[in-house]
Amino acid sequence: MLLNETNIFSYLNNLKNFEKNPHVAVGVSGGPDSFALVYLINKWIKYKKGYLSALIFDHRIRSNSHQETLYVRKLLKDLKIESTIIKSKQNKPIKKNMAQARKNRFNGLVNFCKSKNIIHLFLGHHFDDNIETYLIRKLNGSNFEGLGSMEKITYFEKIQVIRPFLELSKNSIIDFNKKNK
Repeated sequence: MLLNETNIFSYLNNLKNFEKNPHVAVGVSGGPDSFALVYLINKWIKYKKGYLSALIFDHRIRSNSHQETLYVRKLLKDLKIESTIIKSKQNKPIKKNMAQARKNRFNGLVNFCKSKNIIHLFLGHHFDDNIETYLIRKLNGSNFEGLGSMEKITYFEKIQVIRPFLELSKNSIIDFNKKNK
């Protein structure tokens, strides 16, 4: 699938699982994938006459993480997208590894959605992320079932997690961003 507005709108409209005037959330890390996603979902949600909550998660691991979240918020504001910064519950996370950071972020996003009765959470994972997930699980000795990669749509604690970019490479997302400035 080529990344463009028409293809994403078509994919989302074919899902038929959104209520009238949906309220959706998008996790925004500040990377090219999450920015392409929030840009497209913002356009789509206006078409659906819904509401978008752009969520930025502050891991509080690095000394400059708060400044990074403020910078991402400013970039979103420049796109006229309102955002919320969610802070990790721990001032100094015990584990500073990537797996724990991903888990903390995911739980923070889901908990925010639950607290605001948002039932759709978009994440910008792409094909390259899926390969990375498989390789990490393989290296960690996962069994056949554990080697399963991310799916486009999953449910976690009654939140529908949607990853519309899973068939797209990171390079195609970067190309989209360059074309759309």
